[in-house]
Amino acid sequence: MTATCAWCDAPKQSGLLCPQCGADYAKAEAIKSKGKAESVVAPSLENTSDKTLADDGPLIPVKDPAFEKTVCLFALPGMLGVALFVQVTGFLSGMQRIFFAMPIHELGHAVTGWLCGFNAIPTLWLTITPENRGYLSSLLLIIGLFMLARYGLRNKKPAWLAAVLSVLLIQVYGTFVIAPNKADMYITMGGDAMGLILATILMALFYVGKQTQLYKGALRWGFLGIGAAAFMNMYIPWWNKDMSAIGYGLTGGIPTDSWKMINIHLWSWDALFNTHITLGLVCLSSIVVVYILGLKQAKQWVKDQEKKERLRRLNAA
Repeated sequence: MTATCAWCDAPKQSGLLCPQCGADYAKAEAIKSKGKAESVVAPSLENTSDKTLADDGPLIPVKDPAFEKTVCLFALPGMLGVALFVQVTGFLSGMQRIFFAMPIHELGHAVTGWLCGFNAIPTLWLTITPENRGYLSSLLLIIGLFMLARYGLRNKKPAWLAAVLSVLLIQVYGTFVIAPNKADMYITMGGDAMGLILATILMALFYVGKQTQLYKGALRWGFLGIGAAAFMNMYIPWWNKDMSAIGYGLTGGIPTDSWKMINIHLWSWDALFNTHITLGLVCLSSIVVVYILGLKQAKQWVKDQEKKERLRRLNAA
């Protein structure tokens, strides 16, 4: 037996349950080491004089399941609604653009560059991308993917491993197959295109990682707000086909992304509109799926908590 809870790593206290996460110490350790807990059949109440039950129920990784259910229901729609209101009315839309959308936009350029083997460096208003591939960013990205894969293996999360493998395959293709001029096209479009994907990932993080600092340190709230604000600020101009909001021409003597896509990579406005609108709809569909699954999981935790409370009352009787 270890000195810390196998579920949340908090120091063990007296008793069978961890006061930090509510996990059963023995079951959590069995799951960590063997992948599953030994099943314990609870004796029937009719055949048990003291009405004690051996099984305390499934593990619940959140402190307050009822509160988790409420925030899973309202947080995402609420954040998207506020961000949409700001974008449509124009109230504080400039601040939304500067503080939320632009960092994600430039990170979108950079991430696309990293996947294509370029040592891109994002700043607030510009992403510096060398003319030639450097591969340092590729190495750092592989290290990051290795750490995520290690986390997935240690915590038995196949979805993490599938995501890591997918990104790794994209990186290999982007770095070793795509020609530099085509990579430049993807990096240029990646500002808003990859930015929409990154914003969607930030919003989706609200529903995962209950054993990590995303939940324990409340980071998920910040990521949700940033993701929702960035998504709406980048997507609504494409949805409205608003060329003035998207920007076309020179900014500080530097061609805008749309200008480069049309005049250098020879895309049409219709192709740009359709690509970004379709990508945005795919992202919205994905986040709806995450929302439904997250809400379903939270509802199950409420049921599990109610079951535990009933068992505890029976044990105390």
